Amino acid sequence: MSHITLDEEAQARAALYALGALDPDEAREFEEHAAGCEECAKELRCFESVAAALAVAPGEAEPPANVRTRLLTLVSEEDGRKTADGPNLLGGAAGYLVVRKDEGKWRPTGDAGVSYKLLYADAERGTYTTLLRMEPGARIPAHRHVGVEQCLVLEGDLRSGDQKMSAGDFNCSLAGSVHGEIVTDTGALLLFVSPDHYEVIEPHAH
Repeated sequence: MSHITLDEEAQARAALYALGALDPDEAREFEEHAAGCEECAKELRCFESVAAALAVAPGEAEPPANVRTRLLTLVSEEDGRKTADGPNLLGGAAGYLVVRKDEGKWRPTGDAGVSYKLLYADAERGTYTTLLRMEPGARIPAHRHVGVEQCLVLEGDLRSGDQKMSAGDFNCSLAGSVHGEIVTDTGALLLFVSPDHYEVIEPHAH
């Protein structure tokens, strides 16, 4: 089955698939459908370009106009339609969002050993709640914040210059502030509430 135009349900499925938020059966069903439906395949390519840019890392390409807003709106609407009797990967009662620890999809960033999982996107405020995982020895280059960034260390260690952080420590970086290169020795799991990118101001130190 293919479409001449996409309805909201088809768009939402494409958005959820791009975020890794469909269960395995739903994902396989969508893949089989998209293989024979050019409209869904085109929509999926647009959403995947946005999902790839949602990491807490500099964006390399600007997604097509309005795609990000549509993605976030459709995901929000789809979550609201889920019920306790249906697929509930990202759902809960109406007005609530629950992401279990083994749900969602980890995606690589542009930095070796650093990956992220999107938990929530607030399209109105332009902020994203993400988990960021750093493998032992991983580094994030020095960067300038384009908006307020809040970070809570859940596990492991971080250091940037003379500043060191460990599990339970919180940092809030204001727009325009600069972070030196961030390094973890043993690995780290971080919770971020921030814009979708920052500005790299120098490459990794060696």
